[in-house]
Amino acid sequence: MQLSTIEEIYHAWNAVNRVITSDTRKEVKGSLFFCLSGDKFNANNFAQKALDSGASFVVTNNPDILDEKVLLVEDPNITLGQLASHHVATMKAKLICVGGSNGKTTTKELINAVLSTRLNVKYTLGNFNNHIGVPLTLLSIYEDTDIGIIETGTNHPGEMKYLCDMFNPDSGIITNIGKEHLEGFGDLESVAKEESEVYLRLQQSQGLAFVNLDDPWLGNMSKRLSNKITYSILDSNSDIYLRPMEEMPKLKFEVFIHQESKGIFQTKLGGKFNLYNICAAIACSIKYGIDWDSTINAIVNFESNNNRSQWIEFGTKKVFLDAYNANPSSVVAGLESFSTIKGSKAVILGDMLELGHHSQKEHLEIFELAVKMQFEELFICGPEFSLANSSYPFKFDSAATLLAWLDTHPIESEYIFVKGSRGMKMETVLEHFKA
Repeated sequence: MQLSTIEEIYHAWNAVNRVITSDTRKEVKGSLFFCLSGDKFNANNFAQKALDSGASFVVTNNPDILDEKVLLVEDPNITLGQLASHHVATMKAKLICVGGSNGKTTTKELINAVLSTRLNVKYTLGNFNNHIGVPLTLLSIYEDTDIGIIETGTNHPGEMKYLCDMFNPDSGIITNIGKEHLEGFGDLESVAKEESEVYLRLQQSQGLAFVNLDDPWLGNMSKRLSNKITYSILDSNSDIYLRPMEEMPKLKFEVFIHQESKGIFQTKLGGKFNLYNICAAIACSIKYGIDWDSTINAIVNFESNNNRSQWIEFGTKKVFLDAYNANPSSVVAGLESFSTIKGSKAVILGDMLELGHHSQKEHLEIFELAVKMQFEELFICGPEFSLANSSYPFKFDSAATLLAWLDTHPIESEYIFVKGSRGMKMETVLEHFKA
């Protein structure tokens, strides 16, 4: 059976009104079914089931299924990316690439809040930023889309280049370089090399880079870029400068654009680290012609509701939930900002995952920093924190065991900071405050 071309698959996709599915446990009737595969699944084994369930076409590498609805390819995962690249090249939308170690999703959400005040925007949903999520986002861009905001994530070398090669961004951001996925990268230099693919792609596409000058890696990496807008909360000579005034519980800051003050503002976000995300949104507003009033109103009214930098009140208790993800860099930034709050403070930390052989050292350093900050209450959860601090009395195997303990030992502090990697499910401790 002859392999299908991208043009044939593109035609089939349009014929089914651009509906793609990849899971036979869900409705597949009338769709273009992609037999995607991963470490723990292989939908090529369900190609026939997809056909029997009413899929109009099936993209698979299984040559044993003889059906005119089968589109045979070498690798459906790669074909999905090729289809997305083919499609987006025919669209007029300007594309923004958002990479970096920390803050990608909040940055993307803020950019969308600003740009969507005047433009038709499509953007990555959640943190769907991998080899499957990126092409699906690109395929959601239609003829009437003005801007596509594409979040790109990586946890092993080569992934960022693959994602960036999928499209030609009009502009792009690397939020920062931090200690992310050290299990896959080994060290910070390797993380920086991986993320630098965003800048390399912008050079090739003659795109505009939005550069965080306060990150030493990005400052050096961006020197070769001639087309850029710089931002900072330390350097008043940058194109966009935000002067911090208060970090917590809500950010208060003064905005300068090209050394001209635009005023003092307060947002619903907490944490000085979020000033960089705001800077990126302002930079995008300049690039894409959004007026200042619309820009700052969108930023001031932006609320996070996805377990990222999210304030939640339970009676007299105020919880700062930042538990969608965690690595040493983001935890340090969170602790430093949280420590500035005036009032009694409790900190609940869950394990930081995917750190490889760096894990025990990094967990110990975070614990020692938290102790040094002298929070009224400090709880640590997970085997990694427990191993690094075996004698600490307030350590728990999981968020669930901490939750059970809190039933009889309620937290007394007014402010509570909850942070941990996604796999730790630290948001479940909120059940204590709800009760």
